Amino acid sequence: MVELESKDSSSSSSAQSGSLPLIDLSPEEQALEAQLRLTSDLVSAQKLPEAEIELVEAQRLSPRDVRVLKLLALVRFKLGRLPEARQVYREALDIAPEEPTIRLNLGLIALKMESFSEAALELEAAVRLQPDNRRAWSYLGYAYARNASPTQAAAAFRRAGQHVLAAEMERAATPASHALDSAVVEGLPLASPEKAAMPQSSAMVTPRPQPRCDATPEPSLGPSSHGESPNETATLASFTTSRMLTLPHPSKPLASLGQGVLRFWAGAETHVRQSALLVAMGGQGLSLARRRTRGHLIDDTLANDSDHFFCVEGEGDLLLCSPDPDRELVALSLDHDVFYIEEERVVAWGDEVVWESGCVPGNGKALLQFRGTGRVVILSGENELVAVRIAEGDCLAVAAARLAGWLGRVVVQGQATVQAVSSGLHPVTCEGEGVLLLSRHGEHR
Repeated sequence: MVELESKDSSSSSSAQSGSLPLIDLSPEEQALEAQLRLTSDLVSAQKLPEAEIELVEAQRLSPRDVRVLKLLALVRFKLGRLPEARQVYREALDIAPEEPTIRLNLGLIALKMESFSEAALELEAAVRLQPDNRRAWSYLGYAYARNASPTQAAAAFRRAGQHVLAAEMERAATPASHALDSAVVEGLPLASPEKAAMPQSSAMVTPRPQPRCDATPEPSLGPSSHGESPNETATLASFTTSRMLTLPHPSKPLASLGQGVLRFWAGAETHVRQSALLVAMGGQGLSLARRRTRGHLIDDTLANDSDHFFCVEGEGDLLLCSPDPDRELVALSLDHDVFYIEEERVVAWGDEVVWESGCVPGNGKALLQFRGTGRVVILSGENELVAVRIAEGDCLAVAAARLAGWLGRVVVQGQATVQAVSSGLHPVTCEGEGVLLLSRHGEHR
């Protein structure tokens, strides 16, 4: 099952070296290129011990040449010396942290060594760096499956185009008895276009409160000063019953329970805003989430001055509510999208979504970027967000205070001037192709 990605190590090294005019290289560089060509030929001929000898000499000449390190790791992998291969790949990763092939191969070695949690971490990094690599998604699906995470495995296999395996994982995640349960939550209705006009690739849904039964009066918390009889006051039982949430077996990863509460299935790497979390129903561990930039977690916590995000450790359901009385929870379904949204609006996202943290150029507003297929929950007031399509070749100027986010291949640029700062305008320019989400009330918040 496991085969290292080698096309950009052995074949590309000879291609790169062949494309360089040797007359322009120093004697040391010429010697290195000659050794790389020789080594590639030896690897192709399966003369692995001889190739290793040449690569050790090449590493002595150029200890930080990533091509040499990747070839050496490949040879040691083929020789069955997996810990040594892993160590060399880690040395290459220190030099080229943005190289997705290194992350992929580290993940494959971890799979081979049956270190499935480590494999998942490396392969998650690989797909963040190269979201369209179906092979990486496929191996990530195997890592999740072997790590007893069938829902994440299903999502990864679907990204890999392996729909049969995805269906098997979904059946493993949802027992047949749940599918036959008549009390299963039926999912969320589509939001009206006025809520937020989004392209069809990002279906927007919003939880709606369950209608109250006319036979159930609004209970009072206690007798009034007019001396009502006990029948006119609420009993404790009626007070709690009228607010009781029904928690049937979930059939979908996201469902409305009414009363503005969402039930959100959480797996590994799910994130949730502290102030929006009512309860974690699987006894999951919660740890402070760290920011992620350029595919790497950094020491800064994902938070503002008064609120934090948790990283959910373990599987189970989360019950979410809006921490803002003026905004509702809005659930988004991303389908191979690239979506930017201001951090203050984000409530939760699922583990199948690739994400990064950043800011708007020019004014430093904190943003989160989501890429791929999966679930994101945000906050929006009624009729608050307006969607404006931007076509290729267009250039729009927007007050940064109004820019809540964007979808698609949009480039946002801006540099706050003294005049902009004094007027509160902070303009940014938006170019590309996609949809801008603009707040009607941005200048007042």
